[in-house]
Amino acid sequence: MRTEQLIVAGLRASGSGYPNADQTLKLLSRDGLVVIRDLGKPLSPGLHLWTLRTLSTHRKLLALIKLGLGNLLSLMRVVAAVRGRKTPVYVPYPSLFFMWLASWMPVSMRPHCIVDAYISIWDTMFRDRDRANGNSRASRWVKRIEARALRAAAMVLVDTQANKTCLIDDFGLDRDRVLSLPLGIDEDAFLAVPPRPRDGEDDVVRVLFVGTLIPLHGVSVILSAMRRVLNDPLHRDRFHFRFIGDGQLGALLEEFVAHHDPRHVSWVREWRPLQAIASEIGDADICLGVFGGEGKASRVLPFKLYMYLAAGRAVISQAAMSLPGSAPPPPVVLVEPADEAALENALTVLAMDRGRRHRLAEDGRAYYRNWLSGGRVLDAWRQLLS
Repeated sequence: MRTEQLIVAGLRASGSGYPNADQTLKLLSRDGLVVIRDLGKPLSPGLHLWTLRTLSTHRKLLALIKLGLGNLLSLMRVVAAVRGRKTPVYVPYPSLFFMWLASWMPVSMRPHCIVDAYISIWDTMFRDRDRANGNSRASRWVKRIEARALRAAAMVLVDTQANKTCLIDDFGLDRDRVLSLPLGIDEDAFLAVPPRPRDGEDDVVRVLFVGTLIPLHGVSVILSAMRRVLNDPLHRDRFHFRFIGDGQLGALLEEFVAHHDPRHVSWVREWRPLQAIASEIGDADICLGVFGGEGKASRVLPFKLYMYLAAGRAVISQAAMSLPGSAPPPPVVLVEPADEAALENALTVLAMDRGRRHRLAEDGRAYYRNWLSGGRVLDAWRQLLS
């Protein structure tokens, strides 16, 4: 079946930190499943909505006015284009602004919107980053706005089953109108990464962390486990730990790097282009996932795990995780959440077992192809559009 048209609406996040919408649209267009009509607009790649709270009142108000007016213009163009027909309209993240405006329209006139909500704005701004003010007046206000916006959607898309349950519970959504499916990534660069050599001496095992330095990723747990490893003379010279990225916990890593030998720890503080990230993963023997414990850290399957698995690398991550749809557990070394001793043990054991690393790498790439790839994203969209 071919859908004649898919309209894209709203001001959407863009850049390497938010690849889902761009990659989803590329997949749909390349497959010929839809004809894309873009009546939205990408936001600046450097814009992160949670940072609005840190701006001055004047700059915050100006940013919100721009977001509101841009989404209002997009909504007007969409309404004129669909003219009451049930033409599917895709509203990428952050969909809150467009959908809140659309929610005030009569149901009979409202566009048939398929909405990205894999990161709740309220959860990110308040429950995740500011637990002390999680029940403040501002928090309650944002939560009501997001609930109204999401309830106006025909279908809400999330990335994992745990996030599906969380959105249903937090915002009172209809369970039949929430679907979890894999995220879209630019997979070609990672699937092209060659396997690590099977022969030779393991003089140094390269351990890589890619991502934002935030509590959700368990940065302090990783640093504590590294400190234990590097304080052990039996293991110290066997490892090189490498970090790619920055974030609110950058000062912790900066201090750690300053007190350790560059032979053991290195840090590229700025984000790297996609091809460079693929190359960094290609040079790694072990890749580190998420270790932030319960809560949001246990509800996500972050982009970096997609990248690691697609590239065919051994991965260590916490056992508390969630997955899209019916995907089975991934072939990943799992440790207890927020447990530095468990992570230290996993690192030292896996570093000594080259054969196991290769099996995990091969199984990881096969898992990605079967359960997380662009083909799976297309399957979900065929179901949506049928």
